[in-house]
Amino acid sequence: MKPVLAAIALALTVTPALAGGIDMSTLTPTLTYPDPAPAPAPVTKGNAGIDK
Repeated sequence: MKPVLAAIALALTVTPALAGGIDMSTLTPTLTYPDPAPAPAPVTKGNAGIDK
């Protein structure tokens, strides 16, 4: 029974030290979005439409 109590006591003393050492910034991802593409160039210019 003593080894079980010793293991529990050791776990309770080590747990706060391990919990304080976690880097929380790596747990949340940083979302990055690409720059929007430029608008496409018009296919026809001037009066060169489909009805001409």
